[in-house]
Amino acid sequence: MISREDIIALEARCLEQIREDALYSLRNDAKLRAVRTSKNYDEFKNIVDSAHLTPLTAGDKSNAKTKHRLWNSSSRL
Repeated sequence: MISREDIIALEARCLEQIREDALYSLRNDAKLRAVRTSKNYDEFKNIVDSAHLTPLTAGDKSNAKTKHRLWNSSSRL
């Protein structure tokens, strides 16, 4: 008999595999676009590395203006 823990573990593995497949598809599509459009390897690599990123929204920009946090708090002088 399959235990509840086994089902939960299987579901987690399936969801992780789905995420990995989606990322693979995004990166592969970016590689195909980059082969056609990039002028050198660095440009190709940048296109592929940024394939999973999403553009900023207006809400992201307005939140950035209101929150003034240092990303490196030990750098305060």
